[in-house]
Amino acid sequence: MRRLTLASAGLTMLLLTGCSIGKEESTYQYSVPERICDVTVTTPDIKPLLPPGKTIKESSMGRPGEGRSCGVIVDERVDLKVSYSRQTGELDIAREADDKYIGLERIALGGTLTSAAVGDDGAVAWMTCDPKPGQPQYEMPESKLGKYTHLVLEIRAEDWTKNPENIGEWRANTERFLRAYLAPLTEAWCR
Repeated sequence: MRRLTLASAGLTMLLLTGCSIGKEESTYQYSVPERICDVTVTTPDIKPLLPPGKTIKESSMGRPGEGRSCGVIVDERVDLKVSYSRQTGELDIAREADDKYIGLERIALGGTLTSAAVGDDGAVAWMTCDPKPGQPQYEMPESKLGKYTHLVLEIRAEDWTKNPENIGEWRANTERFLRAYLAPLTEAWCR
C-alpha cells in the first residue's frame, strides 16, 4: 500500500510539473516580432509590453518618409501602438503631451533628443532629425514651406498588465523599449 501511495504521489507531481511547464510555454504561442513599424526590435525589449496569446499581427498606415502608425495586435486586440512622424519645429513634448498620458514624467536621454517622457500608459520623445536625401524634406514640397527638422515618437501600451503592484516595472519596461527603439529609428530616418 505504501508503494502505491508513493507511486501515486510521484505520478501526481510529475503530472503537475508537466502541466505547469506546458502551460507556461504555451502562454506566448506566437513569435515575438523582430520589427515593429519597419524598425528592428529585440525580444527582451518588446516582449514585456506584449500579453500572452495565440496570434500576433501588425496593422500599419502612414505616408512614406513622413510618418507611420502601427498597432501590434495580439489575439485581435491592439496591445501596443507605435507612431512616429516628421515635425517642423522644436517642442517640449513632455509638457505638451502631459494631458494625453497617465502620470507622464520627464526622462533624460541625451543626444539628439530634446524632450522625452514615460507614463503609465506609454512614452513620447521629440528629437532633432534632418531627413536623409531622398526622403521628404518639406511639409509642403511645392512651395518648400515647413522644413522638417524634428521627429516625434509616441508609444502607447495598453493596460493589460497594469495594476498597483507592477506599475513601476511596467514603466521601466516602457522606458527600456523607448530607448531601444530610438537608435534604429533615427538611423533609418535621420541624417
